[in-house]
Amino acid sequence: MRTLFYTPTVAVMFLWLTFPLIQATYGQRVKEKDDTRGKEIAAQFSKKMAALKSFKATMGLEVKYQQVKTPRVYNATIEARGNQYYFSGMGLEVHSDGKTRWQHVTATKELTITAVDSTSTSPLENPLRIFSTYQNDFKIQFLGERTEAGQTFYDLSLYPYDINQSYSQIHLAIHKQSLLPAKLSYFGRDGSRYVVDFKSFEPNAKVRTQFVLDLKQLKGVTVTDLRE
Repeated sequence: MRTLFYTPTVAVMFLWLTFPLIQATYGQRVKEKDDTRGKEIAAQFSKKMAALKSFKATMGLEVKYQQVKTPRVYNATIEARGNQYYFSGMGLEVHSDGKTRWQHVTATKELTITAVDSTSTSPLENPLRIFSTYQNDFKIQFLGERTEAGQTFYDLSLYPYDINQSYSQIHLAIHKQSLLPAKLSYFGRDGSRYVVDFKSFEPNAKVRTQFVLDLKQLKGVTVTDLRE
């Protein structure tokens, strides 16, 4: 099964690259051997996100491949309710009702339909899962607090317990005051790196009522159905 946002020419949303937060100099880093503070922040963040009925977000996406010197930069939007979402960016439109995913490459008019693997812990398969269940899937390390442009962030590093995952670590920046996500970065085991910079994040936003893609709306599209 193809994972979300993989196409012959474009990989992944959420959605990844060199993580600017760890390259910067932290003012006051707090290191705790047992990661108690990190677990506390993660629990607060998870509770906050789990309570959301819906959200809308605009994002800057940057993708860095090991064999390519210049990173690719994109803008994208997402709106979600529960496990349903609609994503637009990177030349893609992705609809998911939580059971089925429709991935439309607009330039080539190619539509791929796949079944959603609800058990997968990979954020590339279930991009919204990272906001709610990562406490069970990752070792969490608190990097400290950082103030930038008048805003204070918590910085966390997450390492998957499952060494078979396609990524080796994730970095998460959270707004200290609102406990909303600010930046999310993935480091792939193949040397690729991805970052999602949330330009805006609107909790409990008014979102579309229908996340199923109506195939009748698309004309001249080549459909590949990979569902069993």
